Amino acid sequence: MLKMYEKELYPAVEKLLKAQKNCLAEYVGTELSLKRGKTSIRADVFGVTNQAEKSIYLCEGKRELKHRSFGKVVGEAVELLQYADYVYAFGPTESFENEDLEDQISKCERFGIGILSVNINEKDRVVEELLKARRTEDIKELDKKEVSLRVFIRDIEKPNSDIIFQAAFEYMNLNRDIEVKTPCVSYIDVYNSIFVDEEFKAMVRRVIGHHTLTDRDVRKEFQ
Repeated sequence: MLKMYEKELYPAVEKLLKAQKNCLAEYVGTELSLKRGKTSIRADVFGVTNQAEKSIYLCEGKRELKHRSFGKVVGEAVELLQYADYVYAFGPTESFENEDLEDQISKCERFGIGILSVNINEKDRVVEELLKARRTEDIKELDKKEVSLRVFIRDIEKPNSDIIFQAAFEYMNLNRDIEVKTPCVSYIDVYNSIFVDEEFKAMVRRVIGHHTLTDRDVRKEFQ
């Protein structure tokens, strides 16, 4: 039952990511699973910006925050710092009036985790940014790409074609100012832009599971 109430907060946080953080509507959602070996981390709300240099937002929250439950939220938010440019903890407005949360709020400030207060009433859900998140400085580029890929293929059953289509689109975007205009996109250029090295290939295989990434299979999807 409590989990159902927590989800009342999700739409308000999603709205903030789209309206105030420049996140693309199609890349905003809830309950994103980030699996790494036997470890599984889940972000309650996520968003990816629609910019040339994409920023990832991951948010963790609960419908009721007390000292112990907020401590758990902060702990989970700390784990998300390795995957996102900005991480937020969120909860209902009335929770943050409790002085018992001050040490956890101080911990958020120390780690650079932002805090969102969600005021739920009968007519609307108003979100206030109590603490602005600091940009994560040491996030690995491959981890960012993994999160972006998980967001991109989240509801796609067979993602190979979609990955290649997106790569071709991004390749043309990056090369649209070249002097020599070509009538089509070269397969090898797109393939090389997707699969930069073996570490990246291994990450893609880990995310998309049983799908293969051999030259032959990708060429078939490309055509």
